[in-house]
This record gives sequence, structure tokens and C-alpha cells, in this order.
Amino acid sequence: MILIAIITSFAIPKFANINYNTNISTLKSQLALIRNGIVKNKNKNILLSNNEELTILDDVTQNSSGEKLFTKVIDFLILSTNNTKRESGMWAKTTNKSYSFYLSSDKNVLFSFEDGIFLCKSSEELCNEIE
Repeated sequence: MILIAIITSFAIPKFANINYNTNISTLKSQLALIRNGIVKNKNKNILLSNNEELTILDDVTQNSSGEKLFTKVIDFLILSTNNTKRESGMWAKTTNKSYSFYLSSDKNVLFSFEDGIFLCKSSEELCNEIE
């Protein structure tokens, strides 16, 4: 019984760290794809001599769950969570141009789409960790 308690005391913190690192990796890859999609959209508009500027990344209602996010710039599926569920490893749309990515239920990274750039708006330390 004591052996199980000792093993558990070491395993649980390691598992939590693995989950956090997995969410960081997911965020980094999705962030790169979203930013690349924004650049591709800009380049396409330039090549087509289209003066249309991208103002929003999707048509999703803020704070809704199970909706397809970033549909104006990416072709793959990223489903939303909301500010109540705060599902780990998922995005939530907080305003028309702002999003949160939940690293865990109590830690999130904030982003904003401003002047055609998808910017990290969290602490400098957290933004540097994902950039």
C-alpha cells in the first residue's frame, strides 16, 4: 500500500506536466497554421488585386462551444469551447477579434487579431514560451 502511495505521489505531478506540455505543443502548431493562413489570405488578395482586408477570422458567436473557429483562414477543424467549460487544449472566442487558448482549466493564453496580425496578449513570459 505504501509503495502505491509513493509511486502515485511521483506519477501524478509528472502526468500533469505532460498534459501541459502537450497543450503547449498543440497551441504552437495551431498558432503557426492560423498565422500562416492569415499571410496566405493577404497574399491571395494582393495577387488578385483585391483590396478586401481580412477583419475577422470566423463568423462564430463569442463564448459559444462546439463551433468551427478560424474558418476564414484555415481549412481544418478547430472546435471552440466557452468561458464556462474552459476545456484544456481548446480555443474560446471571447470577443469578435479576441480568443483564449486554455492550457488548463485555470491557465489560458490570450490572443487578439489586430491590423491583420494575430497577437499574443498574455504576459511576456507566457507569450515567449509559445513563440
